[in-house]
Amino acid sequence: MRIPFFSAFLTASVLIGALSVVAVTHPDTPLPRAWNPTVPLKVSAPYSALTLWKASVAERSLATCLAALDTPSVVPLEPFRESDSCGIEDRVRIDGVGSAELAAVETDCAIALRLALWERHDLQTLARVTVGTTVSQIRHFSSYACRGIRTPEGEGRRMSLHAMGRAIDISGFGFSDGRTLAVSDDWKGDPIAQAFLRGAWKSACRWFGGVLCPDYNALHEDHFHLQVPGRGFCR
Repeated sequence: MRIPFFSAFLTASVLIGALSVVAVTHPDTPLPRAWNPTVPLKVSAPYSALTLWKASVAERSLATCLAALDTPSVVPLEPFRESDSCGIEDRVRIDGVGSAELAAVETDCAIALRLALWERHDLQTLARVTVGTTVSQIRHFSSYACRGIRTPEGEGRRMSLHAMGRAIDISGFGFSDGRTLAVSDDWKGDPIAQAFLRGAWKSACRWFGGVLCPDYNALHEDHFHLQVPGRGFCR
């Protein structure tokens, strides 16, 4: 009796799977695009449980990353190689994400994509709730730097992700009403400043594989270190 039961179960599973594929891929599917795993990521799309997964898929090539960003503020550049250990493969120039400006910086497209998702899905809402306005600038120190990982004991032998343009150091924010917040000055500032900066740090952990804030060590007292690869550490 076990063989017929297993055969029936397998047949039913295959049929259900096939029907699911048809339901998802059919032009008239009722499934919203943001929830459809066959629809590529767009930063402008509403957030869904698939957004992070779609981001990881989009990052696999420069073409799909640029398509997800879909903005003239991100310009593709030729790959750059400084040495065997340093260079940017999916190199772009970015001077803004959403409605927030950045000083122009060359970085990996994955960093640009994660910044754009962070700005759209977290930073602007956080700013309206805590500061009462919107973010107009995301300030940074740099992305690419051909160097090893910095430690309290000095520069290590292992290369930093900055050496591949897959990290960026965020130093502060400007707002549409003219106010500014600097990580160096306002991390332990007034309650409003703390609410925004600590919320920005925490929300960045959703989008980036590794995030370090001033509480981590003195080397990060004036910025947030954001990187794309990582094990989900948020410190």
